[in-house]
Parts: sequence; C-alpha cells; structure tokens
Amino acid sequence: MPIDSRELWAARDARRVAAAYYLSNPRVSLIDVGWKERDGRQTEELSVRIHLINKPTEAAFESFSMQNEALIIDKDKIPFKVDFIKAKYRLHSDRWPTPYTKVNERAKSCDPLRGGISVSNGRFYNYGTLGGIVSDKVTGEAMILSNWHVLAGAFYAPKGQKIYQPGTGDGGCYRDAVAALERDVMAEGIDAAVAKLKTDRKWLNDQIGLGAVKGVEAPKLGMRVVKSGRKSDVTCGVIDGIDGEYPIWYGGVKRRIKYVYRIKPQPGQPEVSQGGDSGSWWLNQSTGRAVGLHFAGMDDPEIALAIAMPEVLNALHVEIMV
Repeated sequence: MPIDSRELWAARDARRVAAAYYLSNPRVSLIDVGWKERDGRQTEELSVRIHLINKPTEAAFESFSMQNEALIIDKDKIPFKVDFIKAKYRLHSDRWPTPYTKVNERAKSCDPLRGGISVSNGRFYNYGTLGGIVSDKVTGEAMILSNWHVLAGAFYAPKGQKIYQPGTGDGGCYRDAVAALERDVMAEGIDAAVAKLKTDRKWLNDQIGLGAVKGVEAPKLGMRVVKSGRKSDVTCGVIDGIDGEYPIWYGGVKRRIKYVYRIKPQPGQPEVSQGGDSGSWWLNQSTGRAVGLHFAGMDDPEIALAIAMPEVLNALHVEIMV
C-alpha cells in the first residue's frame, strides 16, 4: 500500500521520541514504525508501535496500573498515532541444538561455502547460519558475514577466534575451522560480525535454494522478502515494521540493537524463521538483493526480526561479493 513520505518522516521522528521515553522500560521489547493492528489484523494506518512483553487486558489494566505506575506508557507524549503490540522476541541461534544429522545438507561440511549453511564460533556449543560472502573495502579480502552472537558469542572473544563450518551444534570441531573472527559492530548497536576466510574450501555468492545475491538495497514497508536459513530452510515473509530499536541483554550487558525491521509470514506460509537461522540474509524477493541480517524472532505468532543490510555493511566496512 502506498505511504505518504511526509507521514513516514513524521512517524520516524515520533519513534525516536518514543524510544527516548520508553526504550528502557522493562516491559518494552521493541519500538518501531509500522501498520497499526486491530483485533489481530493489519490496517492501513501508519503508527509508532510499542511492543510490550506484557499487555494487560482492559479488565486487568486498572489493577496493573495501580501497582505498576512507573511502567505505564503515556502515549500522549508521543507526537503520532501509537499502537501497542504484545510480543516477546529472542535471539535465533540454536543454543540447545538437537543431535545433528548429516542428511541435512545445511548441517554438513560444505565445499563450496555459501549462504544458508551451519556455522558457529569454536567456543560455544550451538549453531547459526552463514549469511554470505563479503569483501573488505580496503584489502579486498574475502570474509563471511553473520551475527555477532554467532561468530563472537561473548564480549571477550578475541580477534582470530576460530569459526567452524558446520557449527559445533552440527558436529563441527577444530578440523572444520574455515575462518578467523576479524571484527564486529556490537558497540554500534548492530549484532553483526565478519570473519576472514582461512581455508582451502571454495566459496560462492549463493544462497542455498535461492541462488546468487544481486546486491543490496534498503528494506521498505510491504516489501516481500525471502531467506535461506540453517534451521527453517527457505521461508518467505513481508516487512510490516521498520526503523526499530530492540533492547536486549547479551551476556549480562544490555544493548540497543538499531535499524531493526519486523517480518511476518506471507499469506499461506506457516512459519518465517526458527532458532538456528541467526545470520541469514533476507533478500528482496523481486530483485534478489540483500535487505537485512536475520537475528531474532518469536513463534506465537510467527515473527522474524532483522537488521537493515545497508547499515550492517557500512558499519563493518565490507561489501557483498557479486
């Protein structure tokens, strides 16, 4: 549906106001801009959306507000229409993976390396997804790009930490080391990292089940997107929220993840993502260009969260190998 550019600008400006007031509120799980929901159905009304871990019903709200006055959100402080959505999101690496199986091609030792396959750091037992291959803008060296919580996993992770493909949760070990952690941008509010390739394995600009990535572009409301992930394979979604900020604890340190957009399954699709898909690249379904880096989501209802890819690439000083 068409969006008036001036209205969108006003909504984004109001979202920053909302974040300044309420992003530190422990009830808040995300603040973004998107279409207002009414009775669980999407409308055509643009709004600043405040996602709440707990959203008391009308019958319980009076009692809640009397006992938790400091947690009440006053929408009159926000200079735009406001919607409240009940949602609790979590990171999408698989911290408790089921026993791996070599039947799944994404869980195997892959040669060539490509997007959509299992990867992890060598320190923790888990797996996420190898998003794709990028190159350093200065040196031209080839690197893999995924999430910080997949490739680093801890604030004390040293440069040079070994990266395994497949990930440890899929049976990967020291002999499966394919890269070394190079840098991350968690300090800038972006859950992303790159690791320098150090392997004889070949690589392709390819996503399993989708083909080559044809560049990068900014995510937009209503855009139909698709991704290839280690856990849920190829799934299709539609962007229903943009310009979000997501407060989350990483290893005892609270961060505000920026440039977040939200994805719902396309009609007729049962799911959009699962734990283990962290690091997947969301592509514009029409152009094949990368629009986001998957990092979190929820299951009821099915929702995915990703970080806008142009900001990820710029912060890491890399570009997609095409």
